[in-house]
Amino acid sequence: MNETRKKPAAILPGEHWFVVANGSRAKAYVKRASESGYDLVAEWDEPEARMRDSELGEDRPGRAFAGGPGRRDAAAGGRPGMVQRSGMEWDRIDDSPKEHAKRNLMQRIAEDIAASLRSGAIKGVALVAPGRLLGQLREHIPNDLRHAVLAEHEGDLTQLPTAELFEHLDRLRRGV
Repeated sequence: MNETRKKPAAILPGEHWFVVANGSRAKAYVKRASESGYDLVAEWDEPEARMRDSELGEDRPGRAFAGGPGRRDAAAGGRPGMVQRSGMEWDRIDDSPKEHAKRNLMQRIAEDIAASLRSGAIKGVALVAPGRLLGQLREHIPNDLRHAVLAEHEGDLTQLPTAELFEHLDRLRRGV
């Protein structure tokens, strides 16, 4: 679902950040006042969010078997070794090191947005991120500053060429 969720009231050059993020990196841009394009004003990087689980010390869970090789189990229809259960239980929250790194990145971005809003350096922000990360980012922005989120767009635009990214940001800025 790639759509703008809020129509921006007025995203003016130099006064608003356009934060473009994915699970491992993000950049904040401001619209240039006198010429076309955007300037990069902030960058965040979380290399652990791009690493494989095995590199972070997270291995696949072990398995628990009902019977050893050659044993017949009535619950398995008499076939040996057919009842298997994962040795890991999930409580709907992924606590892997990679997911922790992603959540930490979203929290750092939100803290920097909040600090810039409170200091008066910016007046508002437009957020661009994949759906689940967009929700996490929104959750980390303090309630008293959520009104400053002028636009949201679901999608990962971090790998786009610069010109194409700027076209997307222009459409977001104009509320198209």
